[in-house]
Amino acid sequence: MAEITRTNGNVKAQGNGGTTGAIAADELVIANSADLDFFKIIQQDVSGDVNDIRNELDAGESVEEMFKAIQTKANIEMYQVEGDTTGQISVAVYPKGAWTTSSLQSAIRALGTTVGGNNVDVSGSTISSSGLEFV
Repeated sequence: MAEITRTNGNVKAQGNGGTTGAIAADELVIANSADLDFFKIIQQDVSGDVNDIRNELDAGESVEEMFKAIQTKANIEMYQVEGDTTGQISVAVYPKGAWTTSSLQSAIRALGTTVGGNNVDVSGSTISSSGLEFV
């Protein structure tokens, strides 16, 4: 099999990352897809108490209502709901830039104190830009 030896660039050029040099911090390279934004959502009530969302995954419940809010501006390409009491949901959305951490946090909090069929309070939820890290 024939092979062409690369003489410039680096592995970051394989995807949507940079094209030269060393990295100064963790760097996400998406090799076979469009650029995505990654967010960590902690579902919390107005007092900052974390909601146990393990039983909030059915139709019409708080996780679905949050996803509907996210999808008003972006597609959810993948997500993970933690199977514990941390209230954490991680989402990857497209297009990149449709949401910022502050605009998404405002949208989720605006859902209010009686979200979904179980009337869950999400008005204190926090959003951070998580990147993607395999554990």
